[in-house]
Amino acid sequence: MQLDFAPTEVHIAIMRIRTCAWMLGLLSVSLSALEPMALAESADSKLALAPLKSSKLPEAVTKALENGDYAAVQKAVAEALKGKEITHKDAEVVHLGMLHELIRVTGADVMTAFAAEDKEKGRFLKQFVTDTGWLEQYMTCGLVPWQKKTGVDVLYRIWVEEKGKVQNKALAVALASCWGGGETWKNPPIETALPNKYNPVRRYKFFQKQEKKGLLHPNYPNLKPWELRFVVANPGQDWDDASYEFAAKAINLPWDKYGIACWSATYTGTSKFGDSVQGGAYNLPYANESWAEATLRNGGVCGAMSHLGAVAAMAHGIPAYTCGQPGHCAYAVRTERGKWVGGFGGPDGGMHNMIFGHRAPTSYNLMEAVFGDDKKVARAYRKSFCARALEALGKDAEAEKMWRAALKDSPLHPFFRAPLHALMLKRGASPDECHDYLVKEMLPHYDGHGVAAMDAAADLAEVVNQLPEKKLLHIYKLEQEALATTPSSWAVKLDELVQKQAESLQKDSARQTYLTDMFTAHMQKGDGTTFGQLLEWAVKTYVATPEGSKLFNKAFAKAAEASGSETGEAGESVEERNKKMQAAYNKAIVASAQARSAPAFMALTNGALALSKPDYKADPLEKAGELAGKPAKGVLMRISTTSNHDAPMLHAAIMTTEGGKCHTAKEKTPTFIVELQKPGHTTGCIIRKTNGNEGRMKKAVVSTSEDGATWFKRAEIDNMPKEWVARFPDGTRAKWVKLEFENAQPDFAHISHFVTFTR
Repeated sequence: MQLDFAPTEVHIAIMRIRTCAWMLGLLSVSLSALEPMALAESADSKLALAPLKSSKLPEAVTKALENGDYAAVQKAVAEALKGKEITHKDAEVVHLGMLHELIRVTGADVMTAFAAEDKEKGRFLKQFVTDTGWLEQYMTCGLVPWQKKTGVDVLYRIWVEEKGKVQNKALAVALASCWGGGETWKNPPIETALPNKYNPVRRYKFFQKQEKKGLLHPNYPNLKPWELRFVVANPGQDWDDASYEFAAKAINLPWDKYGIACWSATYTGTSKFGDSVQGGAYNLPYANESWAEATLRNGGVCGAMSHLGAVAAMAHGIPAYTCGQPGHCAYAVRTERGKWVGGFGGPDGGMHNMIFGHRAPTSYNLMEAVFGDDKKVARAYRKSFCARALEALGKDAEAEKMWRAALKDSPLHPFFRAPLHALMLKRGASPDECHDYLVKEMLPHYDGHGVAAMDAAADLAEVVNQLPEKKLLHIYKLEQEALATTPSSWAVKLDELVQKQAESLQKDSARQTYLTDMFTAHMQKGDGTTFGQLLEWAVKTYVATPEGSKLFNKAFAKAAEASGSETGEAGESVEERNKKMQAAYNKAIVASAQARSAPAFMALTNGALALSKPDYKADPLEKAGELAGKPAKGVLMRISTTSNHDAPMLHAAIMTTEGGKCHTAKEKTPTFIVELQKPGHTTGCIIRKTNGNEGRMKKAVVSTSEDGATWFKRAEIDNMPKEWVARFPDGTRAKWVKLEFENAQPDFAHISHFVTFTR
């Protein structure tokens, strides 16, 4: 049953109607798809450069193209470039540079063999490489298929379908890019994707048909090939063509609701016939249906539901991706340029479709920054083709200058940084030159992109590590300052990057300075999550031994002093120093909780309590005997916000019968999440408010989770007393327990106890 509403009826319909219709046992969820949303191109997006003018290729190049000999084409291109000024302003030079780069990336032997398969393929290749606009789209879409025919083969198949006149070249390029992967992204599942389920021509025709019918998002025609990559999906990870067709018909939501499209299906691990989702019989007798249809009919767990939500968005022309998380699968939807929002626990995690690595959010933030200015990135790419041409001519010094010119337009592009670094190493750049380059030329551009900075700088590590430790520490300090302002999450793993830096330092005094600079940068500028991860690494690396613990504590104390006072006031009292230390510990404890680092959370809590125990004692629980089982050990307490009145060193104690203390900022939905030491059968929890706050926080909900992302409501109350015993249904298993207060108006939340009981 399909329901469609006119735009003026959308909001009334959504509020009043929840329609469940069964046709042959199928639940079809369909709300209006006509409500506009903020996905329209950002007002800051720049107009692209004018398209390259068609250029007449030199006769020798044309002759080699006629013969289908792409090694000869490459040689002829190089010869043609020898007598020319290599500049991005010359359309013929850029065209020749792109052609040379296409052959380098795809492989001369691969292209020659492809052209020799039949005359039509040879004719297509000649048409493609002489179409400057199409070739430029292909070469600038992000990932260009590397040393294989997959990309050009996808374009050829679409060309054949369109009888030699491809109507949507950007869409064709996006499909070729996703089907082919790239030099930096080897994706074996793409090579083994079943051709009867993943057909790029069929997917191309689907989007063409949907656009013609006006069924795609209004901004779909404005998407560039790199953006369309996240609409056509990755055949190695995402669902089949039939799922697109089905989702387009069955799941039609207001444009801004695709982040909850996953809930069109029922979350369940057991089919209607009692088969487990882990078994091969789960979708029987519906095995011939698309994955989207089977999931909507039968339900599923996080993997199926996240793919359903992502495919529903993509089928309507909205960029999306699925992502892996520990024990969970989530997805993300792009609501506007630069903004990805979560679906089913996203957008953070290991992106299944990507350009610059899989570590979200740093990966998609880098991508959005690199491609955010259409005009600049197009100009940078044209300069990059010139740089490659100069390399082919053996003019390395000029190529190096051209790479630097490209980076002036697109300073964060890793595919432009890497070849520049390779040329610097090839000519034997000195340690001091590399230091000055990093400090003056590169790192100043990477504020907010610290992971990308560390990845790029690692290219030069072998040379840079020869610097005196003082200069080396200068570089590391700048990288940490960039990292401190980088939006991050638990999904971005920094251990390997910082471990290599620490190992490059020989003296304990240098390692202490390294830790001090790291802690100082994050105490002063950090958003918390990255700081928490680095604290976890430092605790694991240093606190295990007496010598390492001493080094850690000295570094932490110096960072606390630097963060508390710009001048590091001399002669301050012990009380003043302890106050600064306590403030630093408090920030560190909150950061470690945001990073979900239980070891750092507990180690820092113990360190803070050893420094000074607060003059506070919670009232004892009065109803501890009302729940079966015994108090479970909690290892991490996360709260949604903190405030100047908070006591993070006492957060861990809240999970015990002894009790602790916390104080959120004003919120409508203050939230507390306890992570238990190990999963188990939970009978319930006891929550107690701190004294004097009984009138606040009336409505409360407790939920549990086994994976930290999928939550199930277990108990709720509309008028919570000072001490509430929340009983869970029999058989409840949990590793995480969440408390949410629902205030009519933003208010503070204070609790002294959040104790979970297990059998």
